[in-house]
Amino acid sequence: MKSVDVEIFGRKFHLRTDQPEELQSVAKKIDEELRQLSDLYENLDFSKLLLLLLLKKHSEIKSLQSNSALSEKELERLNQLVGNIVEDL
Repeated sequence: MKSVDVEIFGRKFHLRTDQPEELQSVAKKIDEELRQLSDLYENLDFSKLLLLLLLKKHSEIKSLQSNSALSEKELERLNQLVGNIVEDL
């Protein structure tokens, strides 16, 4: 594992990872999103901004999981249709 220093919202964090470039990229994205939220909610402190970002990301993950489940069901339905067509041949 490699040590990586990242800065998020003006705070430095010393972390260890096997993927330093990915970690830097994620930290940069988090920093950008926290700054955007800070512009919208000027009175919120760092911890509340982090909580707000966490809730936002959790909602996005749930939405993606729901879409994935729908896609899997659709794929299963299509596979059954293909199976029925093949049986009829």
